[in-house]
Amino acid sequence: MITPTMSRSDLDLQDRTSRLIQTGIQIEQSVEARYLRVGRAFTYGPIRRLFEEYSAEVRDHARILSRHLRDRDGGKSMVKQSGRRRRPRAAEGPPILTPPALYAAFDEAFRAAERAIVFHRRSMEQVDDRYLRKFMEVLAGDHSFHLDILGHLLADIRDRPMHLTPGRKLAPVDVPWVAAMFEGVVPPWRRESESETGPRRWFINYM
Repeated sequence: MITPTMSRSDLDLQDRTSRLIQTGIQIEQSVEARYLRVGRAFTYGPIRRLFEEYSAEVRDHARILSRHLRDRDGGKSMVKQSGRRRRPRAAEGPPILTPPALYAAFDEAFRAAERAIVFHRRSMEQVDDRYLRKFMEVLAGDHSFHLDILGHLLADIRDRPMHLTPGRKLAPVDVPWVAAMFEGVVPPWRRESESETGPRRWFINYM
């Protein structure tokens, strides 16, 4: 909120923060679209659900950033410029009909998430609101978590035999730990050395 006592430097900082939030919204939307594109290439339900979960989390990130931006002076018009969508939409690209095309789509999703991590970490030092700084730290950690899981998923499915179904989806790709995670099972590489005392929900939903 602009007040009569604000200096020019304060106004410049406010303006820079608004622009950073606007860019952050667009980056989150880019990650969401690429996750949806990869997930919709599979017939295996748990993998599709995994990408849908992560896409929904990233979509929530953009919504929260939009609220931050809308609450700022001049922010409402900037929210409209960010192209906020009401319906999830996958990134455009050629149909994913072969394993190499799938791996290329994975790479695009990874690169988008990596860009988000770098952006949010750098932006933490440039925004004027401590709550927003904390949220950007959370976003960077969330994307890092996603990349860890999806990197293991790609390693598990790479070079597995796949065929194209009549519905133009890739099958079969059966990854048991992906299905197990929705029952609260911790992935093998994330288990602590001592025995687990019970199931844990290890995916994160900030909403």
